[in-house]
Amino acid sequence: MPVRRFGDWDKVKARLENNPGARFAKAIRQATIQNALLLVREIKRGIVAQAPGGVPFPPLAESTIERKGSGKALIDTGFLLNSITQRILADHAFVGLLRGTVNKDGEDMVNIAAIMEYGATITMPNGSTIVIPPRPFLHPTMEKYRDQVSDNYRRAIRAALDGG
Repeated sequence: MPVRRFGDWDKVKARLENNPGARFAKAIRQATIQNALLLVREIKRGIVAQAPGGVPFPPLAESTIERKGSGKALIDTGFLLNSITQRILADHAFVGLLRGTVNKDGEDMVNIAAIMEYGATITMPNGSTIVIPPRPFLHPTMEKYRDQVSDNYRRAIRAALDGG
């Protein structure tokens, strides 16, 4: 089957001959930073609004509300909220909670975040069982902004191709 080209191939060839690798790398890095900051901001906003990515959290148990003095999920001391961050690496970004982040009591925040994101069933030493329903705060936000993240990369690549 023959391949047919369409569009202005001379223009594409001219742009690619100017060694666009550095422009692409810079544009992609800038889009990665922009996307990481967007996701961190929206994850935090979602927790504060109690509906990350537009998905409301299940209500807290009455016993939890009494213990905390609040009906807000994932907001106790504010440490989890403030631990959500981004880290730009060589060719990608990390968004979430960094390993090694601990709260004032020395508890690993990554483990706490995982329990909140996926839920857990915990058997206590006295034999009682605590069921913590999932209250996802990372995945719904990332899913909601998936198209915007892709668009940011598309715009960055177009700008690099246009020489900007």
